[in-house]
Amino acid sequence: MRIAGIVAEYNPFHRGHAYHIAQTRAATGCDYVIVCMAGHFTQRGEPAILSKWDRARMALSCGVDAVFELPALFAVRPADAFARGGVGVLGGLGADVLSFGSETADLALLRRLAELREDEPSAFSEMVHSKLDAGMAHARAWGEAAGEWLGVPPEAVNQPNLTLAAEYLRAMRRFPGMEAAAIERRGGYHDDRLGEFASAAALRAAFARGDGDAALSAIPEAARPWAKPDAMHAMDDMLLLRLRAMTEEELRALPGMGEGLEHRLYRLCREMPGREALLEALKCRRYTRARLSRMLAHALIGIRQEDLDVCASPGYARLLGLRTGAEALLRELSRRSSLPLLSSAAELKGDSCFELECRATDAWALLHDEPELRRAGREYREKFVKI
Repeated sequence: MRIAGIVAEYNPFHRGHAYHIAQTRAATGCDYVIVCMAGHFTQRGEPAILSKWDRARMALSCGVDAVFELPALFAVRPADAFARGGVGVLGGLGADVLSFGSETADLALLRRLAELREDEPSAFSEMVHSKLDAGMAHARAWGEAAGEWLGVPPEAVNQPNLTLAAEYLRAMRRFPGMEAAAIERRGGYHDDRLGEFASAAALRAAFARGDGDAALSAIPEAARPWAKPDAMHAMDDMLLLRLRAMTEEELRALPGMGEGLEHRLYRLCREMPGREALLEALKCRRYTRARLSRMLAHALIGIRQEDLDVCASPGYARLLGLRTGAEALLRELSRRSSLPLLSSAAELKGDSCFELECRATDAWALLHDEPELRRAGREYREKFVKI
């Protein structure tokens, strides 16, 4: 039995994701495709527009055989930790192949990029610093320096998915038997146009402005029954209340905090009227919007640096959904897995990583107006889905 794994957010699932799954099957010859999927907060520190159970249903209806959870402790993190968490779950389950989308399917180039990220030469670091001194943001400075260092055009490596692809390859070193499959993306990652291969960002924007019909047209028909986001309001009040209740010492304990940023955050969270204004006031060349957004999500959920230090890699594989007819896959994964393979939240009660997952889901619940959705404890009420 040959099993391919994918790390994803599916926020929401769209035709590009279905294309990736189909191409993964064709390229790897796998018998089954499993996915490790982020929960209710994404890598950029933003709430998902659909519950993880509905996103699992969308994926299962469009070619995925099983969906496992990427815990919030790894999902709401920079690319290296996000990749380490996803590969940790899939590798721990015993997947034979890791398939990922990228702007290029050139694995040789991606491996060179991964090596550069793994062991950055001092001369390369100096190149990056010179570009930072010239006023570039860190991501652009690193990408342009990488292009020069590797002898390729900067646009060949300064792409959003290439960084993550390189981090997947780095994380796979823990699982030397796992193969890599790079599938070239269809459509732009940040493209805001709607069409056959519209990006997840374009779909979220369409749903937000009330253009649900146009958004649904870019989602596979089989997944549309679950692609109906409930109205969500901003997390401003909940976030500001949480931040204003924290001491400077507690703010300092947030992941990624440094250089006295906790003092600015302590002051500005008392002055700014909401999350967007706070992010605008805080962002700078060193602290990008994405990094700050993650930091605010960490504060809301209650993730501290010491939590990351204690849990460097996933300690379990939690099943969120299974395709009917894929029971043989589950038996094989149970045989292969080096991680506890669990489907019941009760089995995870008391686990520190899972407790943070519960906090994330309970915070996400309060962004809705529907009374049933606002109830706490959904992690314990919701069973894994099967379609």
